[in-house]
Amino acid sequence: MNIEKELAKRLMDDDESGNRQVAYNQEISFYELVASGNMCKLEEALKTIGSTQVLGVLSPDRVRNVKYHTVILTALVSRFCIEAGLEISVAYNLSDIFISQIDAASTIDEVYTVQNEMLRTYCHKMSDLSKNRVVSRHIVVAIDYIRSHIQENLTVESIADSLSLNSSYLSKLFKQEMGITLSRYIRDQKINVACNMLRHLDESSLTIANYLGFSSQSHFIQVFKKTTGFTPEEYRRKNYHQSWMNGEGDQ
Repeated sequence: MNIEKELAKRLMDDDESGNRQVAYNQEISFYELVASGNMCKLEEALKTIGSTQVLGVLSPDRVRNVKYHTVILTALVSRFCIEAGLEISVAYNLSDIFISQIDAASTIDEVYTVQNEMLRTYCHKMSDLSKNRVVSRHIVVAIDYIRSHIQENLTVESIADSLSLNSSYLSKLFKQEMGITLSRYIRDQKINVACNMLRHLDESSLTIANYLGFSSQSHFIQVFKKTTGFTPEEYRRKNYHQSWMNGEGDQ
């Protein structure tokens, strides 16, 4: 097969480039969701993933086609989790286990069952990773609340209210168990999400600022530069589409 000729033909036939960009952005957001360790949002996503999933044709055999796509999904999820801090040996061994199970599956339903177990396992590992230094239930719940409400204008007071705790007590407990202030943790989590969006998506600084609940674009830029040493646009220029495929970007 002449690869360049086939590519040119497919590009000419492909009149859905806009849809493909949307699909790409959705895929990246899904990988980030798994790597964030947010089990609640993952369960919500799994309710619709089967009905909304549009697969390219990698094989004329339907079962094999789904297998190929699920293997790719497993590999990408493992890499995103590594980038988010999962131990490399754990990520790779999980990938090997699930790819072996995918290979052994004989029906599409069996493949999707393995796929969902794989997604839940990685997400659970990432959730545990963020909590392994935590002792008290209050801090576990506070971290879960921050992850689930990262798009809101989070404050120490709003988190304390959600847990029915005194804000001073929660602040002291969080610093004692996590080693950083609660305000710093909130800021770092928002900036981590912003970095991932800047690396993988085309969203503007204003859109990201609004998405993450910053009071203004200028406030977002100020906090981002204080945290990373770069403005959002400088960070994007240095790191856009940098990932496990071509080396880590500079943060």
